[in-house]
Amino acid sequence: MSKGKDMKDIDRLDRLDDDLVETILAMSPEEAMEGVNPDDLAAMTANVAAAGAKVGRARLARAKAAAQSDAGRPKPTGSTRSAEALKSIRANDAVFNERLTLAARGGGESYEADRASIEADLEELRQDEERGDRD
Repeated sequence: MSKGKDMKDIDRLDRLDDDLVETILAMSPEEAMEGVNPDDLAAMTANVAAAGAKVGRARLARAKAAAQSDAGRPKPTGSTRSAEALKSIRANDAVFNERLTLAARGGGESYEADRASIEADLEELRQDEERGDRD
């Protein structure tokens, strides 16, 4: 790129930025620290630590909000003792109730169309569990 009058300001700033970065990277640690005031360095270190703590608090707040949101969702049951668990979940979560179409089984558009089959499967699983069949 030419250094003439046709060079735009943004191009000049880019070149200056590149030159500064190159100069800083070429310095030894001792050279880089020559112009640094220890108080300024301590203040900058404290600012970076404070920013890290602020980011940590924000992440913790997001995690707590997600955990609180998750706590309201129905939990999968560890047992298939009866169709009552499914009925309870369906009664407490309208979105789950609507989405329960079991597309992988080729179920219909609504849960109700496949309800008898699902409940029969749950009963069969319950009986298997009572007999000790874990397949």
